[in-house]
Amino acid sequence: MLTLVALLLIIILLSRVLEESIKLPTTLSIIILSFGFSFIFPNLLTLTHEKFDEILYLMLPMILLPDILNISIKELKEHMKEIFYLAFLAVIVSIGIAVFITPYILVDIQWSIGALIALFSMLMATDAITVSSVMSKFKLPERLKIYAESESLFNDVTSLIIFYFIALPLLNGTQITILSVNFILLKVLSLSLIIGIIVAFIGYVFIKILKETLEQFIIIYLVAISSFMLAEHFHISGILAIVTSIIFFKILLERENSLIQTKEKILNEKSILELIKKIPAMTKRGFREYKKEADFIGIFANAIVFIIIANIIHMDNLLLYYKEILAIFAITTLIRYASIFSMIKTFKLPLRWTQTLTLAGSKGALAIIMSHSLPDAFIYKDMFIAIVIGNVLLSTFIYTLLLIVHINRHQKAYSKDILELNAKEISSDEYIKSLANILKKDNETDAYNKPFIEEILTHELARSQRYQSQLSILSFKIVKAQNENTFREVGEIVIEQTRTNDYFGKTADTEFIILASNTSISGAVTLAEKLLSKSNELLDTELFFGLTQVSNTDTLESIYEKLEDALSRAVNGEGEKIEIEV
Repeated sequence: MLTLVALLLIIILLSRVLEESIKLPTTLSIIILSFGFSFIFPNLLTLTHEKFDEILYLMLPMILLPDILNISIKELKEHMKEIFYLAFLAVIVSIGIAVFITPYILVDIQWSIGALIALFSMLMATDAITVSSVMSKFKLPERLKIYAESESLFNDVTSLIIFYFIALPLLNGTQITILSVNFILLKVLSLSLIIGIIVAFIGYVFIKILKETLEQFIIIYLVAISSFMLAEHFHISGILAIVTSIIFFKILLERENSLIQTKEKILNEKSILELIKKIPAMTKRGFREYKKEADFIGIFANAIVFIIIANIIHMDNLLLYYKEILAIFAITTLIRYASIFSMIKTFKLPLRWTQTLTLAGSKGALAIIMSHSLPDAFIYKDMFIAIVIGNVLLSTFIYTLLLIVHINRHQKAYSKDILELNAKEISSDEYIKSLANILKKDNETDAYNKPFIEEILTHELARSQRYQSQLSILSFKIVKAQNENTFREVGEIVIEQTRTNDYFGKTADTEFIILASNTSISGAVTLAEKLLSKSNELLDTELFFGLTQVSNTDTLESIYEKLEDALSRAVNGEGEKIEIEV
């Protein structure tokens, strides 16, 4: 067992090295390394099929949790129509089309309707980890990333419900009518939602009592696992229960973390401080930090699944059913392309997004888990498992490589899409500004007070890291202020020289920061030089600047530490008034 754990950690670390060095997505690296190590050490792992199914079942909540944590509730609301189409309507229609045309393509095999529904419902579940790891390496429109990530999560729910509550009963000989299907769906949806909400609320109560970081992290996982186990115990949708519990859990936290809970107008500084004191033990910043740990555990769970698959898979089966594997791969790819193209035309989106979203449909570990739930008496079980595994491997390799090539070839066009979409909709910028403008600013400089600029910085940091957009931060200190008007004049200079999508905040009596979105460190230096030149020209005072640019691994604490180091060097140095810390 110790050898297996060590091997898993080696695979994860090597996959991260490959991702950082040659931009190979983590899932792709894990599959390659898992099969490589299983070839070198064929007797490393011996599992029965029952034990294999049990491990896959255990890994499911761990694989799903990072995807759910990374979904923004606000973005779900903004793009509800498109996500509903991709995750629900397109899945049902695609399964229907596939069930209809497959008998005309694979004429030698007599699959029942239940078998066809089971097969294609398994292959409609897509893998978010592969897609996210590819898209995070490129500058793409935020909306495009939201579509891909949200689809991969919610189409899992649709596929699982169809598989477990329609396909499997048909395979077992149960009579299914439209009325019974509607009743089953109503029962599954309502009970799964109720269980998810109840478990989330219990977790929320405990999160307010337990304040240690480790304890809170354990609670988040217990919310996911408990909702899944309860739903499965009552034979309803564990996946939907997980999704509901974590999303409702996030809603409760965001509601309590809101800076405007009881009043629309803050009358004085004391009331602001009183409001800040009401923020619960887990802040938005803390919740975002837990996402990183959840992402790592998700990668670890995927590594476990694929190394087990690599050790128990029979390549002879894949070769035996290669015709069926290739035929089903072609069918699902063409149907997916058609459904995506239909959405692109309906919502008048750039046509090139069709290729990106089509290739974002890689299959993952969930499809394999579903395939092992097929009844043992089902005569095509071995064939279906081979088809599913074959399609997981083909889609992961072919889709991912083609997606990388496509994005590289059209990078300029996607950059243009970003500019055009930003011009049409401000979304989160508008939200943050409207939130902060309601609250009281510093009277002298018109800068946001510390609690609110920190909230904005937390939001901008998460967005920058998620969408790989540039974010530079300037910290400056006013030294030797000659009169009471100095701060007001400095504030006027900053507001005049910064853009409408930049943020200006006060962090101490004489210290301020500027958040420059979509700005490189060189752009931040240029801005600092302009402010320095203007202040030297108009004011009899001194400004010192510390600059940094946000990286993927930065936290709020590390950013403040870098700014403090840079600003300290500028103030205590000899001559240089602008310092950079990377």
